[in-house]
Amino acid sequence: MAPFDIHDKPACLANILVLDLDGSVSLPGMITRLDLRSYEEKVRYYAGFGDMAALERAIEEEAGAPRIVFLGSGDFHHISYLLIKHMPQTVQVIVFDNHPDNMFFPAGIHCGSWVYHASKLPNVSNIAVFGIASRDIAGPDLFQNRFSVIKAGKVKYYCLAPVSKLAKLLGGPGIEDISASQKSMAEIVERHVRNNGSPVYLSIDKDVLAHSVVGATWDQGKMREDELLTCIGTIAPKVIAADVAGDISSYNYRSFMKRLMRRLDGYEPVPGPLEEARLRHGDINMKIVSLLGKRRGRC
Repeated sequence: MAPFDIHDKPACLANILVLDLDGSVSLPGMITRLDLRSYEEKVRYYAGFGDMAALERAIEEEAGAPRIVFLGSGDFHHISYLLIKHMPQTVQVIVFDNHPDNMFFPAGIHCGSWVYHASKLPNVSNIAVFGIASRDIAGPDLFQNRFSVIKAGKVKYYCLAPVSKLAKLLGGPGIEDISASQKSMAEIVERHVRNNGSPVYLSIDKDVLAHSVVGATWDQGKMREDELLTCIGTIAPKVIAADVAGDISSYNYRSFMKRLMRRLDGYEPVPGPLEEARLRHGDINMKIVSLLGKRRGRC
């Protein structure tokens, strides 16, 4: 493994790894990057089970170690499934995302369906998704959600948008509207983590943040930067591994089907100058690294 050097800001989880699928991750200094650009077309946005298995073999030596892993664009959030699969102990998964990522997708694993697959893993006690404010929980899109795992208590949504009566009927207590809660998001996250007991695998998609904080290539949520960082800091002592998605990149698919589906599914043009946007993402990345690196006083 190559050494890491992040300008005197060491990471105290084993180390930092970039799964370099799209060249988007901005982190200062010298860190370990695994070149996976040859997989971009195959696994970006969605991947068939065969392509996921091939990628799993490519990252097998790196998967499962307690570390912070950067995935690049939110188009790769389903790679979290592979990392969680290789965790050597039972974990509860805490996700920050504007989308539930628990949707029907029959052709493999999709960046919007991976939570369902992860909830079926034997080493996952439960998954909670915080910050949902997207159209995925409203209107016709509501019926794409996998309510079976919600009703079974394996997946829970904490929403920052009003939840309809129909959504409450279909999801029961597994879909909670916290948009008007008197408690802070950090208090709600801390309570959930404490009640569930298991060590935490943390997965962050920065599209959970409001557009005024940082731009992303998916429709974005409502969380403030300080709100997200406070949540991370609150649960950091329980976090044994983490991944981060939501950095900025653009890509022209060779696959007509991927081009069509991506546009129908909420593609947003890359906001503003690409390098400027990546610097902003890099700043947030470093704040996340710093918070997780200070877990249990190890920095």
